[in-house]
Amino acid sequence: MAPVVAEIALEYKDTFVVVKLNSGSNPKTIQKYRFIGHPTYLVFQDGQNPGRFGGVIPKAKFIQEVFDLIDVEEN
Repeated sequence: MAPVVAEIALEYKDTFVVVKLNSGSNPKTIQKYRFIGHPTYLVFQDGQNPGRFGGVIPKAKFIQEVFDLIDVEEN
């Protein structure tokens, strides 16, 4: 999934930002957001967390999940 997520981050850099978190180095963050599996994707907009999704999914599904959660028009 990492190469696909990196590709999405580059393609959509003007629309949203992708940040990778190492769960082993950030146990407090993992606990705060209640990660239960890997990979888990949290979406934030204007300081709020409108939702999350997870799993190994196709690129198009990943992009759709993000756009379903944020208030912005897809290109």
